[in-house]
Amino acid sequence: MNNKDLESCSAKLSPETFLAFHISTMEKVTKDTYLVRFTLPGNSRLGLRPGQHLILRGVVDGLEIQRAYTPISPVTAEGYFDVLIKCYRTGLMSQYVESWRTGDTAFWRGPFGSFLYEPKKYGELLMLAAGTGLAPMVPILQSITDDEDDETFVTLVGCFKTFEGIYLKTFFQEQARFWNVQTFFVLSQCWGLILEPRGC
Repeated sequence: MNNKDLESCSAKLSPETFLAFHISTMEKVTKDTYLVRFTLPGNSRLGLRPGQHLILRGVVDGLEIQRAYTPISPVTAEGYFDVLIKCYRTGLMSQYVESWRTGDTAFWRGPFGSFLYEPKKYGELLMLAAGTGLAPMVPILQSITDDEDDETFVTLVGCFKTFEGIYLKTFFQEQARFWNVQTFFVLSQCWGLILEPRGC
């Protein structure tokens, strides 16, 4: 890494400059997907709005690579942020991510994205996503259910190969208990449809 392009994580998040964040935990949630938690200084917040993402920078065999990821932690989370990352057998960024260990440092910049969620602007939202494509939906969905005044009705359809491969099952089960949230999961290898009942 070029130190001129990197700054301490105590600096404010910037779209132009990569900042260093330490890995506090790294959990393997499926055979090829990790849930990684990064620390923020003190009780600070990342500062993203629902719908925004970050750019991760890595180096593999001397080649610099960059990929976009959406943190799935609540936008109100203090002292940390979580990212769901799927690794591919031949992916360069996947090689970099799979080399991580707790205590390592990763470099991010942002925020990016102009497709922002505006509370109470829409009466109903339909969310369609496959695999880790669910990540951008998570902070938007959570921001709706965290806001008692936001009565936007949400229908979320997630597509996965198998039931075991569904990410964040507990989170989506909890969200489906809200009166204005309904979740469906379509399984391609089981020819199944899972409906989480709407809350009362």
